[in-house]
Amino acid sequence: MAFLPALAFGTAATATTAATTGLFGAGGSFALGTTLSTVGTAVGALGAIQAGKADAKAAQYNADSARAEAQARETAQRTAAQRQLGSIRAGVSKSGATMAGTPLAVLSESASNAEIDALNTRYSGQREAALYEARGRNAKTAGYMRAGTSLLSSAGKYF
Repeated sequence: MAFLPALAFGTAATATTAATTGLFGAGGSFALGTTLSTVGTAVGALGAIQAGKADAKAAQYNADSARAEAQARETAQRTAAQRQLGSIRAGVSKSGATMAGTPLAVLSESASNAEIDALNTRYSGQREAALYEARGRNAKTAGYMRAGTSLLSSAGKYF
């Protein structure tokens, strides 16, 4: 534990040794500016990390919202498609035609197109959500990078 005072206050220079600088200055002299600068750097680094985490959390919320919205659009699209297919069936029945040949091909193609549209809606929602999640990961990483950069740049002042 004898090293703690030397770490905090440094040691005074003697004829055979050079003075070392501790947390509070060289040879026990209190260097308030250096200490406050170090504390400020640490607080700034923690702030950068917290900002990155907050941005990541907001991006995750946006991703979840994009998925929910895409699901709602997909459901609405499928409902509208079922109405349209019902209308096609009713029109064919009203005309007296049977559900064979061309009317069946039209109905089948309409059902296929409706399903493709619904799946495209789902896919676009998933892609939007994936972009938000990537932004969140990037924001979190950027927070750590800013923290590391500020710590390294402040360390360069003292070495």
